[in-house]
Amino acid sequence: MAKQPNILWICTDRQRFDTLGCCGNRWVTTPHLDRLAQQGVVFDQAWSQCSICAPSRASFLTGRYPSTTRVNRNGQTIPASERLISRLLANNRYICGLAGKYHLSAGAPEVTQWSEKRIDDGYVVFDWSLHPPATPVCNYTAWLSEHGVEFKRTPVNGSEYVTFGMPPETSNLGWVAQRAINFIKCNAELDRPWMFSCNIEAPHNPYDPPREFLEPYLKRLDEIPLPAYTPGELDNKPVFQHIDRAGVWGGGNGYFAAEKMRPEDHRLIRAGYWALVDHIDYQVGRMLAALKQTGQLENTIVVFMSDHGEMMGDHGIYFQGAYFYEPMHHIPFIMSWPGGMRGGRRVPAMVEMVDLAPTLLQATGLEIHPGMQGRSLWPILSGTADASQHRDDVFAEYYQAIPSGYRTSPNHRAHATCVRSRDHMLAVYHGEDIGELYDLKKDPGEVRNLWDDPAYVAVKTAMLKRLCERMGETIDPLPPCVAPY
Repeated sequence: MAKQPNILWICTDRQRFDTLGCCGNRWVTTPHLDRLAQQGVVFDQAWSQCSICAPSRASFLTGRYPSTTRVNRNGQTIPASERLISRLLANNRYICGLAGKYHLSAGAPEVTQWSEKRIDDGYVVFDWSLHPPATPVCNYTAWLSEHGVEFKRTPVNGSEYVTFGMPPETSNLGWVAQRAINFIKCNAELDRPWMFSCNIEAPHNPYDPPREFLEPYLKRLDEIPLPAYTPGELDNKPVFQHIDRAGVWGGGNGYFAAEKMRPEDHRLIRAGYWALVDHIDYQVGRMLAALKQTGQLENTIVVFMSDHGEMMGDHGIYFQGAYFYEPMHHIPFIMSWPGGMRGGRRVPAMVEMVDLAPTLLQATGLEIHPGMQGRSLWPILSGTADASQHRDDVFAEYYQAIPSGYRTSPNHRAHATCVRSRDHMLAVYHGEDIGELYDLKKDPGEVRNLWDDPAYVAVKTAMLKRLCERMGETIDPLPPCVAPY
């Protein structure tokens, strides 16, 4: 058997598709990721399964939908019976490591002792951090203490939304990248393949990029475009969006309330977000350089993706929640393997992040776990399947995924499911009298809700049938049948 490839799996947090130069953003400076895209394969239609961290991460690490993994909310613990791809790889000689965010169980300080609870995940290196510096003790804060470095942020022009953060070399992002580089170098001479999960908690808020990445945007702040929002567009949309416009995370609490922001606030937040993306690119460049310097680049699969997107003021909302707009679920997704697949390609097919785990197993020559529900992308990557055909639609779920959010009345449970085709998006809010339907050809910005439009009854019926079919597909294939009766 040919030598199995290494895997460098870089996952960011709350990064939208439209945040890279290779994805059409003319503001950001992302030369390393743009080069990775040129040399690898870009999936232009990649979609996450949930807009909240823990359900999304449990889903793509197992190849199973949130309702199947039973991780539907932040603060839950993934059941011990779930099999992460890291465990499956470790069972087949891979050395697996992780740095940064994990978030498959509660990470809040009141229940977390040094590191969040783990199942048998296969990671032998586990450098954990979450929401620095909020968690009192984690590997990153311990490292800062070891080096006598004080964690601090400095407000930008008195803003309550954006700060200058730590320098690149002592930032959480820089620390995570260095853990990955150390792992890459230490494993260069071993005769076993490795997989490293580099879990970057950016461009998630707080928006605290290093000064050198933010200052170029501050010089052009007045030119930065405002969020895409049409006044009155939420009038016939679900109540959850109205709540979040007045304060994020289902609270209506005034925190990042888009309705109260000035134009300069919106622009500065976008600048801070993009500056964090530029910082991500810089640190990705360091990791790719380490692969090249150690002679491992040719035989390493590099994955770059995010767990989900971010509203950034579009549709009058910040952060994330019980909605399925394109900025919330459409994410960047790049794969590269110089020695194993042809690069320089863009894949137009619709794909889900639940497809990634089976893809990596097939790429490494391993059997796909019988519990996985995703569809391997390896036939497309290997050139044996049509790159324009994979899925007819994509599916997403939200089941009160922010535990403390949307508690304004017994009916506001925020249980919702969504199906999106190339032509239409439909979202059902279970227990509510209103849903969402958009004609993506006529209204790609998803402004006009057609849920009650009599001209779209046939479309709505067809999309509801699609949604029922996709919900049926989430039925757990485990345990496997072992006999005919």
